[in-house]
Amino acid sequence: MQNNLAKPPNYMNLLQNLYTGVVWVDDALNICWVNTQTEQLFSVSQSRLIGINILTVLSSTEPLPGDEPEAQGTLPDTDNLGVEAQSKPSKTMPSKRQPLAEQQAQAHLYQSQLAVQFANAKHYQQPFIEYNRHIVGVIQPVFVNYSVTPVEQDSKTYFLVELWEKNRQSRIDKEYRLQEQHEVAREMLRSVAHEVKNPLAGIRGAAQLLIKQTQRAQNRTAAVAQHAQHLVSEPLIAALPLLDADNDDEMMLVDAKKVITYAGIVISETDRLSGLIGQLLGSNQLPQWETINIHEPLEHVLILTQTQHPDVKVVRDYDLSLPELTADKNQLIQVFLNLVNNACEAMLEQDFSRCAANYQPTLRVSTRIEYQYTIGSAYHRQVLKVCVHDNGAGIDPDIIDRIFFPLVTGRANGTGLGLALVQEMVHRHCGAIEVESALNNTAFCIYLPFSQTDSG
Repeated sequence: MQNNLAKPPNYMNLLQNLYTGVVWVDDALNICWVNTQTEQLFSVSQSRLIGINILTVLSSTEPLPGDEPEAQGTLPDTDNLGVEAQSKPSKTMPSKRQPLAEQQAQAHLYQSQLAVQFANAKHYQQPFIEYNRHIVGVIQPVFVNYSVTPVEQDSKTYFLVELWEKNRQSRIDKEYRLQEQHEVAREMLRSVAHEVKNPLAGIRGAAQLLIKQTQRAQNRTAAVAQHAQHLVSEPLIAALPLLDADNDDEMMLVDAKKVITYAGIVISETDRLSGLIGQLLGSNQLPQWETINIHEPLEHVLILTQTQHPDVKVVRDYDLSLPELTADKNQLIQVFLNLVNNACEAMLEQDFSRCAANYQPTLRVSTRIEYQYTIGSAYHRQVLKVCVHDNGAGIDPDIIDRIFFPLVTGRANGTGLGLALVQEMVHRHCGAIEVESALNNTAFCIYLPFSQTDSG
């Protein structure tokens, strides 16, 4: 009988495609292998991670009073783990600003406690899980949940460590909430805009008719005045008192000029409001997809920026090896133009008396590849990341969570429509936009899939 069973899967290949980080650790607690998601989590390559002791990576940056394990009975020998078991630490919460020596002692203490947990897991063949841990990581701290499972293989003990990035899930949840709120706000504004648009059209039409009627009356008045002057020149009518009529005609001409001026103001302001409403309604035009190099629209915008804002220093931090992407070039130009102009105006509008004497407004634009990234519900093996950084005063914390909502702005002369349009255009490209802001360090980062059909 023919065996129809499928070929056993390549487990390493399966682990490479997981959303969670997976670390294979030997008995000495040294990292032997990691999957791609772990590389993304710690922002370093596999070759750099291999050989690092897992205790240094998982060491907490903020150990809590209840973190230490209770001493229960005789603990297994931890010599094989390379770290000696320590006595139970003090219950005192460490200060956030500790001397370096205290920080090092605290880190060593936590690693010792963690080593005991690994030893217990090995001795009792019992996995353990830690929740909401700020771990040291490799380059920078990371907020994670992680589990440790002992595995017996070839008469040796290994540990399978799985990591779930809490920041990533929080970012996805926040993006969902903001997108839902944004859609509700957009629908409300669209409804209001439609209601306002019709009366504006009527006001503009009435102002145009007023100008036409006034111009006709003005022309008739001028004709009457000319005819009156002709009558005055006749000898038989020369004595008629026409002076008052001339004054009336002059007053009518002056009033007509005022009416035309005021009606012109009504039309111009109506057009301005119609333009704002058009922005609120958004464009119904579908993106014109084409294959482009992301640096083309960026360079177009930065050349304009250097012309309009010569006092701003522009720094290009490009990854020139990036592949091309499918996008609407004109819409991306509009996106980058809004972000760059906002950054420049934020730097130039701030109070320079509060800045350092050598302050230089600096705009930095960077392009990178981000691996294993989730946008909404779509998982991408790699996406394009474009960041616009400025060293201005930063965004008011009270509005940063609403910064992409229509009519929300932190600038005196802002309309609050630019970032709302930026977010809409980015969403049309199946992308995402994030903002982080602090004093002298504000960054808007855009994530775009390279292909509109590639979802990992």
